Amino acid sequence: MTYTAKQIENAKRNYFNFLKFETAQDDSNYECNPFEAERRAEYHNKQVTEILNGNKTTEKFWKTFFLNEEVKKDQKAIASREKLNANKEASADILAPIKSMRKLGDFGKWLNTAGNPFRKQHFNKKYTIEAVNTFLTTI
Repeated sequence: MTYTAKQIENAKRNYFNFLKFETAQDDSNYECNPFEAERRAEYHNKQVTEILNGNKTTEKFWKTFFLNEEVKKDQKAIASREKLNANKEASADILAPIKSMRKLGDFGKWLNTAGNPFRKQHFNKKYTIEAVNTFLTTI
């Protein structure tokens, strides 16, 4: 598998941040569960110690882990963009009356108004005819 330079750069940054020793107070869940936070810190510090002592297997595992996390993040972003584009294409005919009136910007502002029952459509780009008709009555 080939990785992008950005993925490698981010994975390296995350890996080197991982190589810092932690205390239980560093864990965000310390306030709720100090025993679990202590266990996590001990496990983390054990892993860091193994890597710093030259355990290549553990080092490879964590480097691969952070690289795979970057790949998953990029794949998720791509899938999200594809879904938004698919929603836009599916809603193209619904938006036709607003586009013909050159009010698409006003429609977007109207949708993104707090309290608007159709506001979710502004973010997922999956427009409904009900939202379009309601907007047209407000003009």
